This record gives sequence, C-alpha cells and structure tokens, in this order.
Amino acid sequence: MKRIYKKLIAILAVSAITTSTFIGCSSSDAESNVSDGSIQIGIKSDLTSLDPHGQNDVVSGYAVRHMYDTLIDVTFENEFVPKLAESWTISEDGTVYDFKLKENVKFHDGSILTAEDVKFSLERQKNSARVGHLIAMIKDIEVIDNLNFKIIMDTPSNSLISSMAHMGCSVLNKAYVEALEAEGKKLADAPMGTGPYKFESWTPGSSFSLVKNPDYYDSANSAKNDKLEFKIIPEDTSRTIALENGEIDLMMGVPTIDAQRIQDNSDLALDLFDQTRMEYFAINHDKEPFDDVLVREAMNYAINKDDILTVMYDGRGETINSYFTPVTIGYHEVDSPYTYNPEKAKSLLKEAGLEDGFTFNCYVSSAEREKGATVIQANLKEFGITMNIEMMESSTFFDKTGKGDHDACMTGWSANADPDNTFRPLFSSSTVGDGGNRCFYRNEEVDALIDVAATNPDPAAVVDAQTKMFEIFTEDALWVPLVNPDGMVARDADLEGLGMSSMGMERFEGLHFKEIAE
Repeated sequence: MKRIYKKLIAILAVSAITTSTFIGCSSSDAESNVSDGSIQIGIKSDLTSLDPHGQNDVVSGYAVRHMYDTLIDVTFENEFVPKLAESWTISEDGTVYDFKLKENVKFHDGSILTAEDVKFSLERQKNSARVGHLIAMIKDIEVIDNLNFKIIMDTPSNSLISSMAHMGCSVLNKAYVEALEAEGKKLADAPMGTGPYKFESWTPGSSFSLVKNPDYYDSANSAKNDKLEFKIIPEDTSRTIALENGEIDLMMGVPTIDAQRIQDNSDLALDLFDQTRMEYFAINHDKEPFDDVLVREAMNYAINKDDILTVMYDGRGETINSYFTPVTIGYHEVDSPYTYNPEKAKSLLKEAGLEDGFTFNCYVSSAEREKGATVIQANLKEFGITMNIEMMESSTFFDKTGKGDHDACMTGWSANADPDNTFRPLFSSSTVGDGGNRCFYRNEEVDALIDVAATNPDPAAVVDAQTKMFEIFTEDALWVPLVNPDGMVARDADLEGLGMSSMGMERFEGLHFKEIAE
C-alpha cells in the first residue's frame, strides 16, 4: 500500500546563544507521539564505541544520546532542565549538590534506576580517557537512599551542571555492567540504558540500528518512529544518490558539491544552520620539527584558508583565525591573528634552519578532510615541504592520534553549552591524546587558567582567564585554525521532526513522515 505524504517544511526556535531548529515540524505534530515506522539515516563514518565512557565523537553520539539518559538535559535554547533527576539544590559554598531522582525510571531490562547506579556510573566515568575530564571536579558521591544522593567537590565548579547534561555522563545500570564484565563481555557490545531507544545491532563499517523503547518513562518525548537505522556510506556522492533513490530518508554530512543539486530537487530539502563546528590542522608538539614554535608559526602563515573553504565546502561557511567559532560560548577574537603570508612563512622556516623543507605525515579520516589536506599539501610544497596524507577509518584515526603516532592531522570539534568542555579536552595537559588534546599541547599557565575559568564564580574573572588563554594559544601557535562550515542536513521533503542545534545536538526521536489521505 503506497503512502501519500504532505510536504511540510517549518523551522522553529532560534535563541541568541545557540541556533536550534525542529526541521519540518509543526507544533501540533511535535505534541503527537504516534509511531511512524523506520527511518533510514545515511552517515559518512562509523561510530567508535557504544559505551558512553568510551566515546566523545559526533557519530557515537547519534547512538549514545538516544539509548541513554543523563541526570540533566540541555534544551535547544541552552537551558538546563531535569532529566533523570527530579530536582537538585546547591550548598551555599557551591561544593555540595543534593540530587533527587525521578521515581520508577526503568532501564531497558525493566530494572529500576537507583542512586547506586548513578554513583557507579560517575565513578566508572572518572577512569575514562575520553570523558573522565568532564567530572574531574567531583571528590565523592554519597548515596542517601534509592532516590537521593550528594555530589561533593573540594571547590565550586561552573561546569558541574553542564557536565551532567553531556552524553559522557550517561547513567548506566550497575548490576548489568558488573554482570557483563564478570562474563568477560563489554558494554560497548551490548549497551543498555534508560533512553527512548534500545540497541538492536551494529555491523562495524556497515550500519547500526536502534529500536523504540515502548516503556520510556518520559512519554512526552517518546520516539515517534519505530526504528532508526544508520547506514554508513563513506563516499559522498553515494550518500546523495541513496537519498535521491529513497534508500535513505535523511543524510547527515551533506557533501558540499551536491548541496545545490539537492536544493534543486523538489522531492528533497536542504536545511542550513549555524554550528560551533570548527576544522583545524592539528600539529603534534611532541614531534620534530613541530616542537619548534617557529615552525608552527610558519605553518599558520603558509596555509591558504580561503582555498580550503572553497575545496571542502564550496565556500559555504567562513574561515577562522581564532580557536573557537563565533557562535561558541567562550569565543574571543585574537588580537594579532595569523593570516596567509607565504613570505613570512619562508622567513620563519629559514630562521628555524628548515629552508630546504622537511617531510611529515598527516592523518585524515574522511574524504572531506582529505580534500582540505590536499590544499595544505600543495601550499607546503612551495616551501620544499612534503606532507604525506594517510587516509584511514575513524576508529583507526582516533586510536592512532590518541597514541600520538601522527605528526599532524586534519580534525575538528563541535562545542556544547559548557566552555570547559572545549577548553579542557582540547588544551589541558591532562587530556593529551585520547582525551581530545591531539596536538599534545602542554602549558602549565593554560592548565591553571582552565581551572580559573571553570571554578571562579566571578564572570569577569572567567572572561579574563579565557581571553588570556587565547593570547597564549596565539603565542604558542597552537594549531592552524581553518574554517567554520555551515551546518547542512538533507532529507526527504516529507520527513519532519529532526531537532538540530549549533551545539552539536541532534535529536532523532521526533522524526516521522507526514501522512495524509491515500
């Protein structure tokens, strides 16, 4: 029986702090929770882990964010609201948070959430290289009873509430995880949470799928579809063709070269949004000759960012000279930014004793970033520098760059509502490698300033600390900021209900087709 769909494209809700949209969704539809079949989603790379404590990347978030819940949620308007927590209070000195859980929240196996599960989850998370930094401020978790517990810190933190809303702080089932580990199994292979979807399957390199949780405690936000199937289609044009042919309903990671083609197709819709995502050229400070600031400065002057924006995104977006994008909370302009200046680059290389050039490797994990890397490769060739580009799968990329095997790499970052969750993973000595600091950057003054920005209750002191850090990053020629691309998703024109945010939060439970008469 053939469906006939009504085309409806509406974009709602933009805030001053973060741009957010519910794409193709009317208010009456948003309130309806009628399940509407399976949604096929095309993505360009695989996830790294289904264990909330083993990931901190966009694609893994597609699954983790929908299988698990956190104590606190953050809305698209950047407001923190209760999720698994019913309420919380904060002591006068800001070091003790008293939480109360919602009653009768069920895990996917039917067991009831308790405060012991929260304590177990946070203590386990502390040992994670990927997301442990989010709760480094926590000294102790004290369970009062099944619903009540305390989080205790030595000093106040500006980040605890926002950290509790991060997917890395997802709450696990203590008994379930302990039973898995006792059998020598891994949570990443059999994830189980409280979220609106349950895990169904994962075929690495091919696809992963989630099915609706019919017993989801938060009925107002239950899934409007029965299943999400994510199809991994690495080749850009192949994803576009799959959308055109109806093999997928939604495409994440729209290839820029196909954007106009999608816009011209009346059966499809291309949605644009501001985003915090930035692309940058990460230089490993532990590797010669990049341990020399003169060489890092030369890299900043040698690379033509305008060409990179054109080649990677067909000019859709903007080049950046600072270390955050303009819509990122905590952004500061750089007073004396590096700009494209080949003569200055040549002079610095000569001063560093490298006027004859050198050879190094650059790791990339997507066709998009490979295109950008070829621009850099051509730029550097003018100085006698040979950059060998090594393309690899995302999981291999994260493993190798986490260990520091790379000389340099093309990578990116999408910020969330907490500035500390960008400053700390990208710039702290404590997060070198797997924690997110893939430049292997270490600066004791920056480490201290990160803590000031995260703990000082005075907003002016926080701004001063952040501004000083940006000055130091520039002095150290930390990495080469490249571009801030426009956010783009493409979909069947009759698909509604996708939630998007500039902070990198995608919500899929509202996805459904608008069906009318046959």
